[in-house]
Amino acid sequence: MIKLFIVDDHQMMLDGIQAYFKEDTEIEIVGNSISYEDAVRKIINGKINFDILLTDLNLKDKTGLDLIRKLKEANIKSKYMVLTMYFERNIIAQLKKLNVKGFLHKDAPQLKLRNAVIEVSKGGIVFPENSPTENVNYDLESKYTTAKDNFGVRYKLSKRELEIALLITEGNSTDQIATTLELSPATVSTHRKNLQNKTKTSTPLELYKLLIDQK
Repeated sequence: MIKLFIVDDHQMMLDGIQAYFKEDTEIEIVGNSISYEDAVRKIINGKINFDILLTDLNLKDKTGLDLIRKLKEANIKSKYMVLTMYFERNIIAQLKKLNVKGFLHKDAPQLKLRNAVIEVSKGGIVFPENSPTENVNYDLESKYTTAKDNFGVRYKLSKRELEIALLITEGNSTDQIATTLELSPATVSTHRKNLQNKTKTSTPLELYKLLIDQK
């Protein structure tokens, strides 16, 4: 029996997945969470055992990327799958860097989700066609050069704010950005608030969609 833990910030999505697998003879849902914090509490502190984590990419408090990183840091032995409404190459590349084994659109038929879970449990990888096959090395400076005449100018961002915006869209946390740019977390948090005010966004995915629309 494949043990599955699911995370999604929409209760209807959680209920739908659980209902579908309720009578399944190969897949058992052993737990669920509606947020990053709840998932961390149940998995790390509650020590729930599972084979595969299936998480939404865009959670209310943080992202699915943040959750996967946190669990990896806690040495949670699991395979990871992600559901999302977005199919952008940059996001897919970031997931592959984290060794995520499955990536599906939220509108995928339930049977396709079931087959993907089984395939991943057997050691397979399930990603959309035409996704990048190699990990991507990102050149922050070249990305800045590409975007500075459109995104940066349109939203009146400083070079530092644009650097941080790019790192945010690549799934980096505040602490990770602080380490990369040799800043304090408090300074990065201030820049993030300024970015949200200037771009009228509240999540990394909203920021990312603005950014790619300007390129």
